[in-house]
Amino acid sequence: MHIRSFKLKLLFSFACVILVCFGLVSYFLYKNLEENTLKDIKTTLLNEVYLIESLLPRDIINNPAYLEDLVKDLSKKINSRITIIDKSGKVLADSEKDLKEIPQMENHASRPEVKAAISGQTGEAIRYSSTLKMDMLYIALPVKENESVKAVIRLALPLSGIKIVLGRIRKEILFSIFFVLGLAFVFISLLAEGISRPIKRIIYASRRFAEGDFRHKIYASSKDEIGQLTVILNKMASSIEEKISQIEIQNQQLKNIFQGMVEGIITVDKQGRIVSVNPAVEKIFNINSRDIEGRPLLEVIRNNELAEIVKQAMDKRGLISQELVLTWPAQKIFKINASALFEKEMVIGCLLVIHDISQIRQLENIRRDFVANVSHELKTPLTSIKGFVETLIEGAWDDKENARNFLLIIQDHVNRLDNLIRDLLSLSYLESKEVVLHKEKVVLKVMVDEILAGFKSQLKKKSVEAKNSINPDLSVMADRDKLEQVFTNLIDNAIKFNRENGAIKIYAQDADKDIKVTVEDSGIGIPAKDIPRIFERFYRVDKTRSREMGGTGLGLSIVKHIVELHGGSVGVESTEGLGSKFWFTLPK
Repeated sequence: MHIRSFKLKLLFSFACVILVCFGLVSYFLYKNLEENTLKDIKTTLLNEVYLIESLLPRDIINNPAYLEDLVKDLSKKINSRITIIDKSGKVLADSEKDLKEIPQMENHASRPEVKAAISGQTGEAIRYSSTLKMDMLYIALPVKENESVKAVIRLALPLSGIKIVLGRIRKEILFSIFFVLGLAFVFISLLAEGISRPIKRIIYASRRFAEGDFRHKIYASSKDEIGQLTVILNKMASSIEEKISQIEIQNQQLKNIFQGMVEGIITVDKQGRIVSVNPAVEKIFNINSRDIEGRPLLEVIRNNELAEIVKQAMDKRGLISQELVLTWPAQKIFKINASALFEKEMVIGCLLVIHDISQIRQLENIRRDFVANVSHELKTPLTSIKGFVETLIEGAWDDKENARNFLLIIQDHVNRLDNLIRDLLSLSYLESKEVVLHKEKVVLKVMVDEILAGFKSQLKKKSVEAKNSINPDLSVMADRDKLEQVFTNLIDNAIKFNRENGAIKIYAQDADKDIKVTVEDSGIGIPAKDIPRIFERFYRVDKTRSREMGGTGLGLSIVKHIVELHGGSVGVESTEGLGSKFWFTLPK
């Protein structure tokens, strides 16, 4: 039987102990009582035998009638059966038999008690009497004369009376046992309840602790072991609550760091399945963490090199750092740092830190191209200036006509260098964080008319017609000087790269939040392959022609920076041979 209740176990245990103890005590008490009772009866019978022996005549063998009367008379007084037996085992008289029945009685020499008495000792025996159908106690005493056994006196007492008495005693003992057990059960129940009550409180509190409620306290009703356990559990709960609070704070901090990192973080298990990713990874690879967790890394990011980096990191149990070009979802360059994750010195996975260095590499390329372009742009005019100056020094100065031409060429190159340096300084200033926009209300049509007036001679020289179609009511809040620079650069390019008798059209559209201004020309247009790079520094579609026209290659880059400083954007639409549309937007 499986008992689940502690209280019932306690009751059952105490009941078993008491039952066993009382049972053993009662058993030994009963046995001792039985033995002492038999011993007392034997002693009484033995005394009676001695008394009868003293009353027997000396010539007992030759006086059977007297013996018969004597044994019957004494039997009634002592309530025992008396038998007189000679030394051969023949019955001489018996209190239960008449004289005429004596001869038919069997020889008693083989009876154990008689046999012992004939040998000169006091004999005793307990055996079942087939005649009386009950157990009998027999005591036999030798009757001696001159140290010689002449006869045997045997007393027989039925044990039925003793068994009845012992049965009553046994019932009283059993009743006492059950009575004591009943009382003990009551007291044990009270004791078990007193013991189990604080244990129930501990169990209830432990359930609360298991559910995360560590603020619950257990009332300590005593200072015994259970009371000490209660105090320890309360302290443990307080300690666990404090540590959980610290862990939650640390986890939140780590989560915030994990979520806020620009670098992509991927953790995979030993089988290469994704365990977790941070938002940066979702953004980089255009994926959703809920859709990819538990899936193989190679299935989510289809790149064998990345999977091989993870495998190497786990095999070498160290850090692997490598640059990797991924073409999906967009072609980008990444710096991959892979480190094995351990638990009890066993590799359980890998941590991937993904740095997107595409912009860094792009900036390095731009810087390299910028240095090369600046060097080239400076070297060309400086080489020409140096050549003409050396020619003048060597004697060409005396040739006034050629000397003047040389000086004019040198002046053109100096102007070109001056324009280049001014544009570089302007671009550098625009890219710095020191730019402060002085915004004011600017009427676009008025500004464009003023700028076109400044280009009047260039328009006339190239026979280009410029038309300002901007609505007179359109105005924006902008930095006037910088906005003039935008229009100047766009109109200047529209004139330079236009054809003879061409046209320029300037117009604006009023959108919901922005105003879109377009400068359209009928010039040579831009090849489709060059359009994505047209706003880069020093980028020229036709380098030779642009340089001959005095361009520095920085005008459109300056336009882009100024417009973006105002919160707008720039763009171009062009078809080679059919002209171009350069547009920019400005917030209202």
